Amino acid sequence: MIAFLVGAGSFVFARILEERIHGGSEAHSADEDFVFNAPEENEPVTFLLLGSDIRGGEEGHGLSDTIMLLRVNPDKKIGYLISIPRDTRVKIPGKGKRKINAAYQHGGPNLAMRTVEDFTGLDINHYAVVDFQGFKDIVDALGGIDIDVEKRLVDHRHQIDIRPGYQHLDGEEALKYVRIRRVDDDFGRIERQQKFLKAVMDKLLRVSSLLRIPQLADIASRNVTTDPGLGVTQMIAYGKTFNSLGRENLHMVTMPGTPQDIGGVSYVICDEGKFAWILERVRADLPLELTDEEKENENIKVDVQNGSGKTGIAKKMAEKLGSLNFQIREVGNAQSFTYYETQILAPEEKSELARRVQSQLGFGRVVIEEYDSDGSDVLVIVGRDYSRMIGDTDEE
Repeated sequence: MIAFLVGAGSFVFARILEERIHGGSEAHSADEDFVFNAPEENEPVTFLLLGSDIRGGEEGHGLSDTIMLLRVNPDKKIGYLISIPRDTRVKIPGKGKRKINAAYQHGGPNLAMRTVEDFTGLDINHYAVVDFQGFKDIVDALGGIDIDVEKRLVDHRHQIDIRPGYQHLDGEEALKYVRIRRVDDDFGRIERQQKFLKAVMDKLLRVSSLLRIPQLADIASRNVTTDPGLGVTQMIAYGKTFNSLGRENLHMVTMPGTPQDIGGVSYVICDEGKFAWILERVRADLPLELTDEEKENENIKVDVQNGSGKTGIAKKMAEKLGSLNFQIREVGNAQSFTYYETQILAPEEKSELARRVQSQLGFGRVVIEEYDSDGSDVLVIVGRDYSRMIGDTDEE
């Protein structure tokens, strides 16, 4: 009977937390057409994490002060935390080119999700939004965070003055540490945020922090908003998955870009080539540091041709090969669109290079024959098998 009452009480408590944390229907009204795709068991899951500049009790969405993508593949035991500068210039559906943090202001978390999906090409499964008060309360519930402050951080306008060196920050001071502006650019700010997150993760892994879980859950339920598909049970399951990764398998990275003034407005302009490389490594569940073998690929020249007839498929293959550090020379169409199986061509003297490409791609048939190389080492003709492999099967 006691076990039953404890179980029933836990169930009721979880339902109360879910009701609080989903924030009612209003949180999801901005874009009712958005489709949340729950991942299959052991499949990669991607979260959009937003820090709202709304204070507790304020109305409206506000701007997304922090924008991060968390992607975890539980099967391959690898995760990524991708920070996107809030001033990044992107196309917001229905709003045109603006700073990416405005998407949350104009359409809430759903428009933010659509914007980030369009920008990165990554499918987002869930979102979580935390406001300023929630951030402070969570840090305080953990007993504060110890961090080595890299330099003196001063902003008299917002009454911020944090001394350099090893510091113990409570919730109020921690918020100042991760939010302070005007001491460097968006990229320096993101470095502090990532450094702070690492410190939080370290503390969460301590046994003493585990005793605070009920308090943290209650705080999260009052200050964190999630999508309808992310309940307390799922959060607990995901939390166990993240914990099993280990910090060494979570790769933190910032979208590469440069500050630029356009029409008197300060933006961050994404370096699309470098970001495409990062995103392709993420899709392939590869570390963001090149292996010794991949470093050697930079001298192998590869041409890529579309042999399937699927628009854009050669470009996608070129991006994948580029993420493996092969030198991409030309991308175009094959002489026909009748290839079902991807072929990797090379003359006899370069057959080992073709086999190297096949080995790192993990598929394709090596064909040893001469072709009009014009200086390339290997020719990859993309077949329909690759379209099916990446789930892009609608033929043109």
